[in-house]
Amino acid sequence: MTIANNRTITAHDLLLGFLDLRGMTPNFDNWTEELLSDNPPRLFRRRQLVALFQAFGIPWDPQSFVEGKFIHSEHHRYDSLLSKLSVEFPEEMNHSAWTDDVRLPRFFATLFSYRMRVERVLSFSDLILTASGLFKLAYDKICELNGIIQNNIVNIDDILAALISPEMAAFPIEQIVRDYGYPDVNLCEIDGDWW
Repeated sequence: MTIANNRTITAHDLLLGFLDLRGMTPNFDNWTEELLSDNPPRLFRRRQLVALFQAFGIPWDPQSFVEGKFIHSEHHRYDSLLSKLSVEFPEEMNHSAWTDDVRLPRFFATLFSYRMRVERVLSFSDLILTASGLFKLAYDKICELNGIIQNNIVNIDDILAALISPEMAAFPIEQIVRDYGYPDVNLCEIDGDWW
């Protein structure tokens, strides 16, 4: 079940993993080892996320995460990101207006809320295996638009990942497994066995 390769894990992996588990289990109250123990696909995703949160120095609290509460705006680690984003600030807003304790976490929370909604749209036709006639045409149109969204959502994902890890940390998979107990498993294989 272990995947042997030279992958690196980044904040993008944490982001996508979180969205994946949230799509499967929307209620954070159910994100416990005990409640997920009878569902290997969800359990392994949770264990991976716990390890990634630890690696990126984020407290394991999914609700606080989506609210951006892990972000400490006054920390200088966000200076470079804020400088890049300042190009897009409205002229009347200055850099210091974004560094209070509330605005940067709210910025994250707003983008993250949008990203979760988009993820639901992108997964709309995931369970469709075959279709014909008008149903096929409908799903073709959905897939066409979803392809455009998927190609452009990277703009939001990059900002969210930069807020998760302004340093753009990248961990070799071996380090995440060794130091944080990340289960390096083939989720597709686990999903296939489960369904």
